[in-house]
Amino acid sequence: MIKAILLSSIAINVGLILGRLTGFVRESFVALNFGTTSQADIVVLMLTVPDLLVNILMGGALGAVLIPEFYQHSEQAGKILYQALMFFGTVFLLITLLLYWQIDGLILLLVPGFSSEQIEQAVTAVSWVIWLIPLTVLAGVTTAYLQAKNKFAIAALGTLIINSSIITGLVLVYLGYGSLKLIAGFVLLGGLLRLLSQLYQVGIYWSPFSSWSPLLLHKKLLSRYTQAVLSGSVLLLFPVLARAIASYEGSGSVAIFNYAMRLIDFPLAIAVTFLVAVLFPRLSDTYMTNLRQHRQLVKYGVQAIIGLAVIASLTLIIISDVYTELVYGYGNMQKNDLLKVEALINIGLISLPFQGLCLYLTSVFNSHKNTRLPMLLNISGLLFYFIGIKFELFGQGMEALMIGLVISYALICALQIMLLRIDKLRWKTVFFDKMFVLGLICAILVLFCLNWISGLADLSAVISFLLAGATAIIALGIMILFNAELRNKMKAKLSLS
Repeated sequence: MIKAILLSSIAINVGLILGRLTGFVRESFVALNFGTTSQADIVVLMLTVPDLLVNILMGGALGAVLIPEFYQHSEQAGKILYQALMFFGTVFLLITLLLYWQIDGLILLLVPGFSSEQIEQAVTAVSWVIWLIPLTVLAGVTTAYLQAKNKFAIAALGTLIINSSIITGLVLVYLGYGSLKLIAGFVLLGGLLRLLSQLYQVGIYWSPFSSWSPLLLHKKLLSRYTQAVLSGSVLLLFPVLARAIASYEGSGSVAIFNYAMRLIDFPLAIAVTFLVAVLFPRLSDTYMTNLRQHRQLVKYGVQAIIGLAVIASLTLIIISDVYTELVYGYGNMQKNDLLKVEALINIGLISLPFQGLCLYLTSVFNSHKNTRLPMLLNISGLLFYFIGIKFELFGQGMEALMIGLVISYALICALQIMLLRIDKLRWKTVFFDKMFVLGLICAILVLFCLNWISGLADLSAVISFLLAGATAIIALGIMILFNAELRNKMKAKLSLS
């Protein structure tokens, strides 16, 4: 089981890393061209609003409800896929038309602190790219199908495909060959190419009549989808709410907050999100077929996410100045702007373990087909965050927005642990496992020692970043050696050789 998980993890993580690296290149070009000006705020909205809306309206809900169905009805998985593509494609096309009709109100909701001139420009820019929504939803359906079939590679490359297309548009604008409208065209082209690549691997055939019999998108599935949407989208509303409040902080504030969130999302994706994607299909399968193996997956998943998130967050906090400079230290970005971004990510990175556990424990609930409870818990956390911001419980300014995010994610995480019940699973044995704790402590000590030694030399930003990555991998390797099952497998292979 562990070998299969590791192979799937490598496949999906390579794709995610490539996608996130091109995301860095994309953000670097935005910062290079526009810095933290009001125009940068417009570009940030144009590039993020479609995915933001998809995540709010869909989130991980499609995977959460469709993957268990693909497993449970494997002989009819093709029909479920076809029906889901037709149903969700049509629904989200209608939603996109509604959003396009009310685009002015949408922009006012997302960035209420914008000036009237900025709002006018944002309305025009976002109205061009909003048609990415149905393309992204269709890709979400095919991604769920591919993951249920343990085919992670093409789905993981989706971000790389769309970012590469956007970068092409940004480069052409930088060279003077186009405008924001050209970038919008490449955004839509990237979304189409991502979808076509997945449809090609799925090998779906057009069968408009036979694929609707029997009807497999039943009422319970759609109800679980609604609850899963609310559960997942609520988590995504935290940075949305924070960015909306940041828009009152003056010109360029939305761009600064977005730049910081991108630097936090990168380690979250490569250190945590990929593992949730890999483990969720197996969680769904083992919950129905092998409860002992399910408990083992939950335990190892929690420990792996804590270890990965702690190592990633500490590594990047240590080199936060290098990290920020490497991605954004070009063109129109001023030193003061870089310091603001750095201050925000130093706070935000603390949330990685909590965010990771929130995502993973939500997926565990979903694998039990319990989408209602995580929805309620996430809504409670969002209400706490809103009240905390309104009454300035976390302080003032953009730093307070980040502190509130950390505390709110921690609260949701604690509630999930308290209320998630799995037969014969004791949380004490998960969090206070002697070898896990010892391995994590040793990994952290090695991480700090190696980073202290490398910090004595005067190195370039690129070399410093690469060395920090290498030390993180070494620390992770040390932590893995404390896992008894992995250690025994390695001993068995060495004895055979």
